[in-house]
Amino acid sequence: MPREEGVSLQPALLGLLLTEPRHGYELFQEFSRELGQVWRVGQSQLYAQLKQLEEAGLVLARVEEQPSRPARKVYRLTPLGRAAFEAWVHQPAPHLRHLRVEFLARLYFFQRLSLQGLDRLVAAQKAVCHEQMERFERQSSGAGDPFARLVLEFRRGQLEAALRWLDRCLELL
Repeated sequence: MPREEGVSLQPALLGLLLTEPRHGYELFQEFSRELGQVWRVGQSQLYAQLKQLEEAGLVLARVEEQPSRPARKVYRLTPLGRAAFEAWVHQPAPHLRHLRVEFLARLYFFQRLSLQGLDRLVAAQKAVCHEQMERFERQSSGAGDPFARLVLEFRRGQLEAALRWLDRCLELL
């Protein structure tokens, strides 16, 4: 499964730290176990993102000594990190291509953390999809090239499927 381009791993890491502090390898294991179906992350990528979160003041790291093993860093969320996660989790994915990773991660956290407002998130995501659908319809009305029309029809079909799926999210969750 390829890594998703243009989607930040950082908010999901903040969400995993919301309940308790963890060291990097614990975070990697939990991320792989819980979100690995939708988001593939390499261990070095995760550690690089943790370093950036620490530099930004979104997490604090404390070095924990271990007998007969190298010391490890234990990360905990800061109030700024909590606010960043809460802002992210309530926002729709900006593009259809991010629905597969970003929006599914948001759904995971809504369920895992028993967050309120899923109906508002789904409504906002549907509004983003409708805006994109309208844009594709405007573009296809002016498209004279058959290939361009096919591309736009394909993308509209994806949006229609996404809208049906978003309704299903509310049914199941």
